[in-house]
Amino acid sequence: MTVYRNVASLIVAVMLLQAASGILSVSTPLALKVMGASPLGVGAVAATFSAGFMLGAWFAPDIVRQIGHIRAYSASAAIYAAGILAMALAFDAVGWSAFRFFQGAASAIMFTAAESWIADSTPRSQRGRVMGMYQLLLKLAICGGPLLIVDHAPQDTKPFIWAGLLMVLAVVPLCATRRAQPVLPDKEALSLNAMLRIPPAALMGAVIAGLCNTGVTSQLPLYAQDLQPGAGSASAATLYIAAMIGGVLTQWPAGLLSDKVDRRLIVAALAAIAFAACIALYLTAGKVSFSITVLLSAAWGAGALSFYSISASHATDRVQPGQITQVMSGMLFVWAAGSVIGPLLTGVVADTKAGQPGVFAAVAIGYFALLAANLWRLVVKARPGKTQRSPFMPVGQTSVVQGKVADEAERATHPPETGADTAPAKTV
Repeated sequence: MTVYRNVASLIVAVMLLQAASGILSVSTPLALKVMGASPLGVGAVAATFSAGFMLGAWFAPDIVRQIGHIRAYSASAAIYAAGILAMALAFDAVGWSAFRFFQGAASAIMFTAAESWIADSTPRSQRGRVMGMYQLLLKLAICGGPLLIVDHAPQDTKPFIWAGLLMVLAVVPLCATRRAQPVLPDKEALSLNAMLRIPPAALMGAVIAGLCNTGVTSQLPLYAQDLQPGAGSASAATLYIAAMIGGVLTQWPAGLLSDKVDRRLIVAALAAIAFAACIALYLTAGKVSFSITVLLSAAWGAGALSFYSISASHATDRVQPGQITQVMSGMLFVWAAGSVIGPLLTGVVADTKAGQPGVFAAVAIGYFALLAANLWRLVVKARPGKTQRSPFMPVGQTSVVQGKVADEAERATHPPETGADTAPAKTV
């Protein structure tokens, strides 16, 4: 328990960040719709957040190296909170695009600062379980945030005030910690070779996670409101929370099973679940009770929100120790690029006659492609041997710090042979 006490304040800080993020994920699309924004406009605002996140992830290590973890985290939290409060003051879609861009960049820096501190404060032999617990708590936090706004109308400013309060409070636990800051990281940069090392099946997983998952979550609140126009934020929050819970419930079982069988088979199975749920959500829109829709949303989350970690684990199985950080950097960058494009594409689809249900039909194509790609790779490429495989560790699309944790775990499990290249890998 001591190891968890050492990082408790850091984890609480990031949980508050995630709770605020959960509120914005639900309230932003609904408020944009009230402003008169089209589904494409909603998707464009979501895309600006992802673009900011991608830029922030690129520069975050340099920023942390130059000013330290506490200053980087606190300054970014202040920028994020200011952006949230600005959204409450100015209901303007164009302005919100700028605010969300800076929020995305700030979010990436906050995650990098906090996660690197957590990793540094945890004994190497226990980092896997600590990061696993960390991921679970973050998913619970992002589910809890929307519960604060279920009674508020979409045009209400209170959801943004709640999110701003949580973001301000996210600074307190980290600033109050008595633990010394980690040693500042060396200057490193993302290499193109990082993306070239990613196995095709894993690369496809990162692309689809960004393209389809982010595309769905950007439009999910609007889909819920179309089904229950008079429910305010309640229906949107319910569908969003159901999807997140579905992902929480399947993450660990699927990951542990992937340690026993080929990971590509598990990714294919999860893609099949996501595909089936999307087809059902498309065909049953407005034809079944809302309770059934909630269950289908949970089924979508169970399949769609779990495969990225397993794809990342598959990628690390295929590379040498010392290259894992680079590969995880490449996975994150590919995911971020997909998450910029995805909301734009689903916004275009939702603007057609197919409407919001058409979003699920469109992304179903992506999940089917992921299913087919993994089954094909099963045929043409053998599974790595047991000695090459690393134990599953749940990773999120937050920062590349967890890649460093995975790299260290791999080095501990499979020490390099004498004379092997043990130079530190470069990252974002």
